[in-house]
Amino acid sequence: MTETTVASSDLVGWRRGVDRAFVYLVTLFFVGVLAQVFLAGVGVFGDHSLKVENASSFDPHRALGNILGALAIILVILAALARPSRANSIGALVLAVLAAAAQSGLAAGGEDNKWVGGLHALDGIIILLLAGWLTGMAHRREAARRRTA
Repeated sequence: MTETTVASSDLVGWRRGVDRAFVYLVTLFFVGVLAQVFLAGVGVFGDHSLKVENASSFDPHRALGNILGALAIILVILAALARPSRANSIGALVLAVLAAAAQSGLAAGGEDNKWVGGLHALDGIIILLLAGWLTGMAHRREAARRRTA
């Protein structure tokens, strides 16, 4: 049996409901990160202020980033409650650290150093890949539950 199948059969009662909420929220998070990439492009090609921190064209990107940071923390809580697998829990924790903490620090540091700003973009790509991986795992668990039901 794969880890996904074992985890799916172990999740019963309220843990199954919490994992189902995780499935929906991590999918929403993944779509939100895709929107973040678009909004970053809008910000770059929008308001041509001398400093990025003063560019109002980045306001939607900043706002969605704050929402995604909070959502990443909620995902850690859901993963801790449902405990579908160790990989899922660790992945959600890493996602929260990267999205809620690292992104803000790298964006602030990027104001004074373009290389740190480049790390902000690279961290965003890592967040996208990790969110996609977590989304795929979550949907495989959900599909396994449907097959056994």
